[in-house]
Amino acid sequence: FRSDEPLVGVSACFPTWETRSSGVTLRLRRGGPEGALLLEQRFERVEDNRWLGLRLEPALAPGEYYLEASEPTGRIGWWSARGPEGGDGGAFVNGRPAAGVRTLRVGRYEEEQARIDEFFTFRKPQPDYFQGPTGPNQWSWLEVSPQHVFYNGAGEKEQMSVGVGQNAVDGRLGAMSEANALGRSFHHGRFDDRPGAVRHGLNFAEQWERALAEDPRFVFVTGWNEWIAGRFREFNGVRLPVMFVDQYDQEHSRDIEPMVGGHGDDYYYQFVSYIRRYKGARGLEHVKSGAIELDGRFADWAEVTPSYRDTIGDPVRREHRGWDPEVTYVNRTGRNDLVEARVSLGDEGRLHFYLRTQDALVLDGTGLDLLLDMDSSAQTGWLGYDFRVCCGEAAGGRVRLLRNRGGGWDWEEAGHGDVRVKGNELELGLELGVLGLDGLPAQFDFKWADALVGDGTWSDLTLNGDVAPNDRFNYRAMVDGPGPSE
Repeated sequence: FRSDEPLVGVSACFPTWETRSSGVTLRLRRGGPEGALLLEQRFERVEDNRWLGLRLEPALAPGEYYLEASEPTGRIGWWSARGPEGGDGGAFVNGRPAAGVRTLRVGRYEEEQARIDEFFTFRKPQPDYFQGPTGPNQWSWLEVSPQHVFYNGAGEKEQMSVGVGQNAVDGRLGAMSEANALGRSFHHGRFDDRPGAVRHGLNFAEQWERALAEDPRFVFVTGWNEWIAGRFREFNGVRLPVMFVDQYDQEHSRDIEPMVGGHGDDYYYQFVSYIRRYKGARGLEHVKSGAIELDGRFADWAEVTPSYRDTIGDPVRREHRGWDPEVTYVNRTGRNDLVEARVSLGDEGRLHFYLRTQDALVLDGTGLDLLLDMDSSAQTGWLGYDFRVCCGEAAGGRVRLLRNRGGGWDWEEAGHGDVRVKGNELELGLELGVLGLDGLPAQFDFKWADALVGDGTWSDLTLNGDVAPNDRFNYRAMVDGPGPSE
């Protein structure tokens, strides 16, 4: 084949007719079958229809080249094609010209590709769940416990994988639907059959603890969203009436994304917890209060810290086709985009709150709530929230304060608060007495929520409107004592 531009790689496609025991050697020569040998590489355990290639560093000059596939083992071929992709050429058999052409991809040197190569760091993937690295500068995506440490060329602990579950069966790659597949509850070499064990993330936790102990530079987590389950009759040499490889049931699956029913958002918060332990987190800043006047001017909030931030642009506005093309998921509850909050304790025993939205506040008498967890305990109130302030009623300058009753989405009147709104800003004042407090605790949690449907489920905070902070997270106010701070 001929390349008119600098050559950086060449590859071809090889069928093995669903076998995995075949091998072949690729050689690149200059000019033709008898030309000088430039590069060769042996490939073993070739997968069916795999593209095998030679990477050339540095690039070779434009010219005539010859790609040879030889020394085959097992059953392996070389696909014919209508024409080579990226180069002019013809087919040879045993060094002699033959009819037709073979699949061929010719990689040319391009300036844009050179910039990509210079900017990014590339690592060779190791797909095997058991073997570990065969050399430096490799990364894993999933392994059984205990996972291997993958080192870079400098000998540093660069990467490890962490998984929720593994489609491994008796020391081999298998299907999740097979007996003895390593599901979510498998840990410390045994299957945990306790009722509800699937909700505890035992496999996930064991792998995370291993990664934390080794502390590599990177952790590769498998995986976030893997809901599609493919049905097979045979996989990796095993034939059963029905086989599901990557996803089978709740236990034998490995997605972290929250679900309706089942384990809900358990794995999401387990995931977040381990990320914080792995990467670290900033310490909590104590509240620096100011002298706040509820006058709708807001300039006096400038010196109050910290500023609690929320994602911009995330009110729920969903309209997307589902797996069934006849089904469309629609959710237009998104309204106010909550972006910043603050809290301040006044001399007069009042607690002040500030909220800023991206655009002018939309208030229609319902929908905008301040949720307060005054004891910082998830065991009391609705999902931990002891009070709810109905700020959607802010147009009249007074809002209702509701106390939780019984732990569900059930509230009773406990008092009122004062509120002022202008444009995209809101400030609220509450007497400590209406919260049943003589003084503030050392810390309390709070959350702003807009356009919840009020069905009493945790998913209301994830699926509807906008909340600050996102999902079930809270802002935590660390309070030193009453009055403006110096």
